Amino acid sequence: MKKRIAAMLLAAMALSIGAAAQAADVKGALAAAQSMSMEELYAKAKEEVKAGAVLNFYSTTSFAEKAAANFMKDYPELAGKVVYAEIDDGETYTILSHTIGSGVSGSADMALVQNGADLKTNLLDEGLSFSYFPDALKAAVPAEYQNPGVVTFINSLFIYNNKTGSIGLKNVWQLVEPEWKGKIFFKDPTNETVNINFLIMLTSPAWVERMTKAYKDFYGKDWASKDFENASYEWISRFLGNVNYTYTSASKIAKGISSGAGGNLGLFVFSKLRKVDKADRGNMTVVQFENEVNGFSGFMYSVYATVCKDTDCPYTCALFTNYLLSKEGFAGPKSWNSSQGYYSPNTTIEKPEGIEDKAYAYWAPRLVIEDLNYIYDNYAKVYEFIAVRVGK
Repeated sequence: MKKRIAAMLLAAMALSIGAAAQAADVKGALAAAQSMSMEELYAKAKEEVKAGAVLNFYSTTSFAEKAAANFMKDYPELAGKVVYAEIDDGETYTILSHTIGSGVSGSADMALVQNGADLKTNLLDEGLSFSYFPDALKAAVPAEYQNPGVVTFINSLFIYNNKTGSIGLKNVWQLVEPEWKGKIFFKDPTNETVNINFLIMLTSPAWVERMTKAYKDFYGKDWASKDFENASYEWISRFLGNVNYTYTSASKIAKGISSGAGGNLGLFVFSKLRKVDKADRGNMTVVQFENEVNGFSGFMYSVYATVCKDTDCPYTCALFTNYLLSKEGFAGPKSWNSSQGYYSPNTTIEKPEGIEDKAYAYWAPRLVIEDLNYIYDNYAKVYEFIAVRVGK
């Protein structure tokens, strides 16, 4: 028995050493890939797939599947070697943390994930995945979106049913008044990480300042309260008290509001308007396209690319990441840029004409933008405040 246990320990140690060596090889390959041209990366990727590698990538956004199809058309010798699997946001880090390094067939080589604070906590800090960003795009992408690398932004906006006319929303403090009780549709933030991250960001110093100013502009007096730490906490509490949690997804919110009562308002993913029946699409108005909203008109979050430590195709992962950040990859047929609500961190890429949308530069000052470091440091404190107020 002692000999058997010793043998098992030796085997485990060998696996651990092998895994560490592979992780070091992957990290080294990604470091080398940073300075390579697309042609050089393609050559390396062809070597990897010739040796039997297949790039399995998981994504929380389905548009990535179309980007992968475009990628294989543009790099034909990789055809059939990039395999997409959609992963639910709520399961992302549980699945990845249990399968990276496990040797499970079809486990991810790279992933496109949201919620940067969880990415840092569950994968990057644990050495299970690595950040990668190409040198060639560092001048075109703001530094704060390079590590971990962002491949797209997604926004959620205030959108309402206009069948009874304009709701006249010009200040976010309007939404905490009693007349809005049950008329605001928002997915339960305790079940949707990007929604809770948006609320947490409102408690950051810059947003507290903006919310305090918006309060004074609306009520005509300085904010003061014995019940709340600052204006943002009060707004969060009163807003959540008015929210209707009937719908459990952004698509259902979009469809439900568009076919429902006039004057109902949602805060949901802008791109989900594509899910609305054509007959109802005219019922929907994006508030920001009608009025400048004092405070904010929605929020924006990031989708990050991360490369798993045990991939056998790090150069293919790098090539694919570069492609997603390029004009060709981001704006290819039926890809992110062909839809409302997706924006590249690459500042040279604009939204095409003919789409009811604006560029990232338009939305950035009007939306609450996720900062993974602030959320990482303040999550526990603010989460508890939010959780006890949902559905109350």
